[in-house]
Amino acid sequence: MEFEELVGFREYVNVMIRQLVREPRDLDVISIVGMAGQGKTALTRKVYNNHYIVDHFDVRAWCSISKIYNRRKLWLDILKQIKGDKRDTVDDDYSIADMLRKSLYGRRYLIILDDIWEVRAWDDLRLCFPNTENGSRIMVTTRDVHVAMHIKHHSDPCLLPFLKDEESWELLQKKVFQGESCPLELLNVGPLVAKKCNGFPILIIMIAGILSRKKEDPSFWLEVAYDISSHASVEDSMKMIQSSYDQLEDHLKPCLLYMGLFPKGYEIPVSDLLKWWIAEEFVLEETSNSCLNDLVRRNLVMVSKRRANGEMKYCIVLDQVREFCLRKIKEEKFIESIVPYNSCQPVDSDVQRLCMYIHDTMKTDYKERESFEQRQMPLEFIAHPKFGISGCKNLFPLLNNLRLIRVLHLLDIYLENSWATAFQSLTQLRFLAIFVKAFDFKWVSHLLHLQTLRVRSSYIMISPAIWKMEKLRHVDISEFSITLEENFEESSDIVLHNMKTLGMCYMSVADMTPRFWGKFPNLEELRLNIDELGDVPNNSGSTLTCSDMFPSRLKVLSLSDIFLTEEIVSNIARLKRLETLKLSEIYFTGEKHWDLSVSDHKFERLRVLKLHHVFMTQWICSEESFPLLEKLVIKSCSKLEGIPYSLVYIETLQLIKVIDCSDSVGNSALELQKEVEELTGDDEILKVDISKKD
Repeated sequence: MEFEELVGFREYVNVMIRQLVREPRDLDVISIVGMAGQGKTALTRKVYNNHYIVDHFDVRAWCSISKIYNRRKLWLDILKQIKGDKRDTVDDDYSIADMLRKSLYGRRYLIILDDIWEVRAWDDLRLCFPNTENGSRIMVTTRDVHVAMHIKHHSDPCLLPFLKDEESWELLQKKVFQGESCPLELLNVGPLVAKKCNGFPILIIMIAGILSRKKEDPSFWLEVAYDISSHASVEDSMKMIQSSYDQLEDHLKPCLLYMGLFPKGYEIPVSDLLKWWIAEEFVLEETSNSCLNDLVRRNLVMVSKRRANGEMKYCIVLDQVREFCLRKIKEEKFIESIVPYNSCQPVDSDVQRLCMYIHDTMKTDYKERESFEQRQMPLEFIAHPKFGISGCKNLFPLLNNLRLIRVLHLLDIYLENSWATAFQSLTQLRFLAIFVKAFDFKWVSHLLHLQTLRVRSSYIMISPAIWKMEKLRHVDISEFSITLEENFEESSDIVLHNMKTLGMCYMSVADMTPRFWGKFPNLEELRLNIDELGDVPNNSGSTLTCSDMFPSRLKVLSLSDIFLTEEIVSNIARLKRLETLKLSEIYFTGEKHWDLSVSDHKFERLRVLKLHHVFMTQWICSEESFPLLEKLVIKSCSKLEGIPYSLVYIETLQLIKVIDCSDSVGNSALELQKEVEELTGDDEILKVDISKKD
């Protein structure tokens, strides 16, 4: 992008200039982070050539680093720009570095380090930049947030956004019409073309070059809008993405390519994605989150929505990255053979992966491939259906041919009653999500490798067969009841050590014992409905002690449709690792008050609290009740009169979200925000979001 035609980043130019000339006088590093082609260099060039910046600094130098660099040449490049000496008369590296440092010492300098890929490059250069407390600055562009954070001095890195739709249209007009007005017949289709470029400046410029040949042909513009990738200079964008891909660690490459199999523009649910990666043995569960964060910080994957606790909820792969992945998948025969991340076994040449989406064209896609019967080879199958499948309701004949299937996500398809028989051959499943009329654990107990089980069903039967599935980690089943005697007596000595997530369970108080929870010693997330408390609201006959009711290692607890008694609250407060608490459809006996001050209940590590349909009129607590609370979400609590004023003193509180509550609740949230601002002098610490519907 030519810096003269910079669009969308004018505000950032002004911010960068202020950071370069303002306090502190100490040496500071200004970092700009973004994808290849996003405009980092164009923005930096605009700032670098600003007349005020030229006058402000004694000397300036621009140095392009790139992935492969020569330290000596970089030093010489900067030295030549500062001294104007083009001769390389110094033999050893130490002398060059020392000469550069002496040349900069005592002078207010601005050094641009464009396109730094690794921390090592910064470490090779940084000792040459003296800090003489005269306002010298270094500007860095990088694709990697980790690099920017490593080299940070005073200023936070600038994460460059993508262009807004109107900014994309402005840039497109400038490049196509070169200052002339846009013809009226293109005013409708033009913004559509710009929108399809997803805010990528480099892609907009590529497309502008195509459109400039037919400036007044709306039909051609419309054709381009609906098939951007085939009209852009694909090779240029592929080269940029290839350079980022080459820098990935080996275990991250299949993770990225796997995401390319999703439909264009599809928002991928992060919780499922991580489980799919684990099922395919690309990564370990302990490292799955960090792997996704690596792809995000390298700007190869974008976060489209976050949860209340700040964690990623959905992510997307931009069209250009997806196109690259599809090319690489074909080039590397990714769907034909994938070596697991922790596998030392050779890949069987007779094992092929068939990756396919179940949608309206699935039968056609299936027929276009060679007959499975003719191939006489096992196949692995990945299905992520989120589309209509009216033309392919009976999947069982297809599944019978896919005995090496690992990931099967069919929650959007209502399976026929014969599904259990059809699944008998799928013994390699690691991830199974199904929508059926009836479900019994014994029907899937032969799936000994299963890690994740998600079931939507109106009739659930839990049997001792669950104990055969020792690799189960995550169980998400709609409303199933557990009783200790009926379900677990036959396997009293077996423990599911791998189980991390369990729900939605209906349990009686009598079954919530250490003996039961001992079956799941590493359980971290539990969704639970405590049965029978409605009949004994005071729980006077319970023999439980305060530490018995829940597993001690819980990090996330969801309770629904219960009476919130003092005993339950005491048990929750004793969970020392609890970070997220969700209360839904919660009732109280007597006065509809939730008073945490009486017993001084303290939720020591709780960071997220969600209240949904909690039928209380008053909520009383102290700032000590939630010392680390960061986010509070109150939804459809129609009887609640207000939010406790004491929350104003919780220093960690960042967000209060109020949805479909009374005006008094919303007003109390705003009052808290105002009080926090007056106490701290900062109007950015506490954000309040009030809406009538989610």
